[in-house]
Amino acid sequence: MKILDSHVHFWDPGALRYPWIEKGSPFDRTYAPEDYRRAAGNMPDADIIFIEADADSSCALREARWAHGLASGSLGIRGIVARVPLTENPALLADLDTIASMPLVKGLRDNIQGHAAGFCTQAAFVRGVQEAGRRGLHFEICGKHHQLEEILSLARRCPGVSLVLDHCAKPDIRHAVREPWLSQIRRLATLPNVVCKISGLATEADWARWQPEDLLWYARQAADAFGPERILFGSDWPVCEVAGGFAKWLAVAGALADSWSLGEREGFFFRNAERVYRLGKAP
Repeated sequence: MKILDSHVHFWDPGALRYPWIEKGSPFDRTYAPEDYRRAAGNMPDADIIFIEADADSSCALREARWAHGLASGSLGIRGIVARVPLTENPALLADLDTIASMPLVKGLRDNIQGHAAGFCTQAAFVRGVQEAGRRGLHFEICGKHHQLEEILSLARRCPGVSLVLDHCAKPDIRHAVREPWLSQIRRLATLPNVVCKISGLATEADWARWQPEDLLWYARQAADAFGPERILFGSDWPVCEVAGGFAKWLAVAGALADSWSLGEREGFFFRNAERVYRLGKAP
């Protein structure tokens, strides 16, 4: 089946600064489109959405331009989600205008994960999300399960902006914590402007010992809450490599969709992402 992978990162520490990458860690190297193709060996023709990789805020516009350069040499990159810092950014509106003028940029992300309580509900952040929507961009929400109440508040304050929840809000799979994540996900799913990526779950489990069912319970709950037209497949490559790798995660996604109709499977694996990212026909 055709795949549109809605969550792929590339980075080059020699070209941009990534404060989160620890020296000597598995991520302390360049990850390029050819590396992705090797990891996804059984589906070499998958299309890709590039998601910003949390480069230093001073590199945000440079990263977007760098990603455009990658796309010019890799026809599989169909869209880009770029970063613009939404807080403490006096050039916010100009930066948003610049990002919105780039042909492949479809959305915006400013990572919520790791910030103190109240980060994404402060006025500057909310305004930034609203301004992105006014420019025809959607906003991607990357936060953890304990931030879901704030994410709910943000979503309610931005009803006119299309929002994409990354990684099912990173539930605490490692400790098998189900509530309040489940109740909050169901409440978030009642908001019609929010869709959910079923991605990034393996890295929230025990990296070395997780079993498919450990992830599938959370994936099924998210799929049931949002419904077949509001869920997207994403690999979260190369982050997934530390927790089993691409093929192992793809097998879990396949098991999730195994009992669905053909139309529902196609929606999950590519059609919903084509709609959310506003893509035309593939070249």
